[in-house]
Amino acid sequence: MNRLPLPGKKLSIGILFSILLLALVAYRALTRPADAAHSDRPADAAHIQAQMQAILSYLDSAIYEKAVTWDEHYVLVYQVAQGRPPTPLEFFTLRGLRQEVLMSRSGALSVALRGQAFFPTWSQLRDFVNRADQSSFRVNVQVQEIARQLAATPTAELRAAVEALTASTPDQTASQPINLPQPVANGLYNTYYGFLHAHSHLSLDATGDPADAYAMARNDAGMDFFSLSDHGEFLMIWPWENKWQQLVDAAEASYDPGAFVSLWGFEWSNPVLGHLVIANSSDYTNAVWMFSLPGVYNWIYARPEAIATFNHPGSYDLLSLEFHHFRRYNAGVAQVVGMELWNGGSSFDTYYYDGGYDSDYSYYDEANRKGWYIGALGADDNHGATWGLDNDFRTGVLATELTREAILDAYTNRRFFSTEDKDLSLDFRAQGYPMGSRLTGVPADFDLTACDGSGDTFQEARLYRNGDLLQTQTVSGNCLAVTFSDPAPTGRDYYYVIVKQNDDNDGNGRNDEAISSPIWLTN
Repeated sequence: MNRLPLPGKKLSIGILFSILLLALVAYRALTRPADAAHSDRPADAAHIQAQMQAILSYLDSAIYEKAVTWDEHYVLVYQVAQGRPPTPLEFFTLRGLRQEVLMSRSGALSVALRGQAFFPTWSQLRDFVNRADQSSFRVNVQVQEIARQLAATPTAELRAAVEALTASTPDQTASQPINLPQPVANGLYNTYYGFLHAHSHLSLDATGDPADAYAMARNDAGMDFFSLSDHGEFLMIWPWENKWQQLVDAAEASYDPGAFVSLWGFEWSNPVLGHLVIANSSDYTNAVWMFSLPGVYNWIYARPEAIATFNHPGSYDLLSLEFHHFRRYNAGVAQVVGMELWNGGSSFDTYYYDGGYDSDYSYYDEANRKGWYIGALGADDNHGATWGLDNDFRTGVLATELTREAILDAYTNRRFFSTEDKDLSLDFRAQGYPMGSRLTGVPADFDLTACDGSGDTFQEARLYRNGDLLQTQTVSGNCLAVTFSDPAPTGRDYYYVIVKQNDDNDGNGRNDEAISSPIWLTN
């Protein structure tokens, strides 16, 4: 996905990409409203559709484009559709769609016509075409002045509007205990490779058949496990073909215990609060139905079988609200298990080494320093039909066997690591307890082992405490086994390791590395 840098801050995009979802949803609904899916098609449906299509075609015509600027068009679509000008946030949203995803002018009308509902009904569309036609979209001095004023809206005002929308949903589990898994010492695990964040044509902004995605991940990319996570906002749009069930069915059909694990999920794609992959739930939601972060954390909490991950942090932070900069919500702590330290072709350079929202610490460390229990992972986030083939980056998990239950257990327990080398294995333990463990009264003594399956050699291993580099050891060979010890733990710490190899397969000027999930220690 394309992301535009802001001055002074890397990778905060200049627009709200995900509202595209709303535009596409409403666009489909304009010619096939919601109640049509329930066989309630009225006698004048063909007339309504023809009238709507005439308006949509006119808005996308060269004649209209020459007569009306984009900013003026944003004002007009709201005035015609809802009898009022857009709010600053609505105007800002439409502007962003145009700049980032080249939203059509008919798409802007789709967003405005949708209003507070997800689909317009036949009766709503009938009312619209009875009072509006091509002549309704004409610019006057008042429209020009409204567009000018909206374009000058301060960012602080936009941010306050979003804060007001999100602050109304409380963390429903704030007073309840956090149920985290109990660690097990000296477990024997295999290492399996894959990831949980990819898209198919069910997302509409992506390509490829779901069945082909699972087949390619297994047969061409050689991954052990894989999950599609199509945008929840796209899964519910017309035509209502139960796209969620199509995704689940594709995963079920490709599941081969012992050989290939296929999971399913969806991406909650909020344009200003960030994106989460939610895997292994029995149903789905989206940022239209469930806008706020506490709301979606409550939703996940109500489905204890589900897990979630923070996706490509820093990519949607224009209003400084992405993931609320890891504001801690009790409802999300147990089941939001990890964070992408690589995404697509963007490596650790982007999501680990380039700092976080409010400090020089990585996003990974900012979250963990604020009380989350976040492990290190990554995903291709494929939008083209290249599942697992874009690079050699992987998430490696430590699991007892290659089954859904075992892979999900590894994710739930944070027994996974993020690697830029697809056959690098890594095992990080404290007193026999694996990465992801939360331990009390255990000495800060650690064992690290790592091997490369294709013979690539290692250069160094580093131990971090609370995001700060604590120790570095020089190593050699294609396998390593080292020990670390912290002589002065603070009493409430988390530790993780990074191993560096001697090769640079991705050609980014930094040797390939792998980052473990943490081990959390308290006295």
